[in-house]
Amino acid sequence: MTSLILSGLLVLGLPLVLLLMFKASAGMMFFAACAGLVLLHSLDPAVVSTAAAVVPGEGDEAYVRWRSWRRLLFAALMFRGTVHGMTSLLLHAFVVLLLALMLWVTLPSATGLSWMLENSRESVWRTVNDFRSLIVAAGFSLSMVVILTNKGRSKH
Repeated sequence: MTSLILSGLLVLGLPLVLLLMFKASAGMMFFAACAGLVLLHSLDPAVVSTAAAVVPGEGDEAYVRWRSWRRLLFAALMFRGTVHGMTSLLLHAFVVLLLALMLWVTLPSATGLSWMLENSRESVWRTVNDFRSLIVAAGFSLSMVVILTNKGRSKH
């Protein structure tokens, strides 16, 4: 249960901090996370094991896969300052919640980290996993709404 709470706080905390600190577009962070997950699932095991051997101090393929989801930080930095107003912030916060649920359900199988794989034994995780496609579809739809209704930064 502790790893369930820890991983839940981690995958919710990072996007939420990026949203509040940088006022970054949650829609773009959602799409960056989706791109990262597609990349994780399509990586050749030989490439991952080579990277694990080259990266000093790592040595474990799971941590090489784990580090590849830093795309959220890149997306947050690229699209910082794009959230304006409380209504927009609440919509972005809802997208961040869907992003966290998506990451919480998909990262254990994508990375193979033992402390995240423990989540799959919990009934709460299995219940949320049953709604994985609905979570991704809702996140994708709301991310599109967020991006298409964004007015962007004013250049004064």
